[in-house]
Parts: sequence; structure tokens; C-alpha cells
Amino acid sequence: MEYIILSMLLCKSMTVYEIRSYVVKNLSTVCSNSLGSIQVAIKKLLGKGYIEVKAFTENGLNKKEYSITDKGVTEYKDWVGEPINLSKMTNMEESKFFFLGLAPKDKRVSFLKKLINDLEEEHKKLLAIQEASFGLKNQVIENNVSSISKDPKFVDNILGVSKEKELPAALGNTYDYQMSLLRYGIERTKFDIGFYKSVLKEEKAR
Repeated sequence: MEYIILSMLLCKSMTVYEIRSYVVKNLSTVCSNSLGSIQVAIKKLLGKGYIEVKAFTENGLNKKEYSITDKGVTEYKDWVGEPINLSKMTNMEESKFFFLGLAPKDKRVSFLKKLINDLEEEHKKLLAIQEASFGLKNQVIENNVSSISKDPKFVDNILGVSKEKELPAALGNTYDYQMSLLRYGIERTKFDIGFYKSVLKEEKAR
């Protein structure tokens, strides 16, 4: 979660609620969107000096806005592009499936039906996002360039990390990989649906 937050703060300063809103909208399939987990990650980043906080008042409300520090940018440069550590790609929820055979048959069937239904809903959601994103690459890049260019610090952050000479090129690469991850999510959920349907069929025949 810490590096996901650093990724966002590389481009703009954000409040904790803006961070959570972005995670809910774009990353709910790959990480927790709970306010608690985000706040824990922010506390760790502050402790390491990777981010800083600025308090301000807006419409009578006290708010805190978080920004990445130079130390945070340096840390991010070391992290981004490094190979994925497969040993850390675990999902504790999958342990329920590992021990599902200990549950009564009716609960096993109910578990599998619910899982398949949830996966089908997730698959529809991802397909809708893909459809809504079709043909919008140039528009998204232009909007992001316009927003980020308002503060030279964020332009320097992105160009410094990406080693690109122009902001549109760096943001274009980012967009392409985000769409690739979306495509991966679609293919993965499609496979999972087929797999768990076959398990359910075997369970009913048992």
C-alpha cells in the first residue's frame, strides 16, 4: 500500500480521502481500500520521511494534504520497475478454499456459488471500465498533462522517475500499463469463473 500511495503522490498532493477515492475507483481489485489500511501506510511513510503533511482549512473544515518528499522520490525510483516478488503475492482469503473440504457439503456448494457470482459481477465491472476507456487514451493523457503541468515539481518527479524527456510520453506509458493490468484482470476473472464452475460441478457430482 505504501508504494501505491507514493505512486499517487508523485503526481499530485492529496488528502487521505482523495487517496481512498482513487483506490476505490481504480485499484479495488488489487489492494484494500479501507481507510484504516491507508492511514497505517501513511503513518509508515511519514515515519520514513518519504512524505510530508500540510494542514489547512477549507470551508470551515480542518484538512491534511500529503506530498511526496525528495527522499520519497528517491525511494520510489529504486522501487519502480523492480521485478515482482511472487512470494509476496498472496491472498489470505484463498486459505478458505484450501480448507473448504472441512465444511459440510451444503456450505461448500453455497461458498462456490457465492464466489462464482462475485467473480461474474467483478468481470462485468471490469468489462464496463474497459468499454468506457476505449478510444480515450489521448484525451486522458491531455487531461493529465494539463493537471500535472500546473506544478513543475510534479513534472520533475515524473520525468525524473521515468527518464522520459516529455510528460506525454511518460503518461502514455503509464496509461498503457494500466490498461494492460485491466486486461489481465478481465482474463484472470474469466479463467477463475470457469475454474470454480468446474469445481462446483465436481462437488455436486460427489
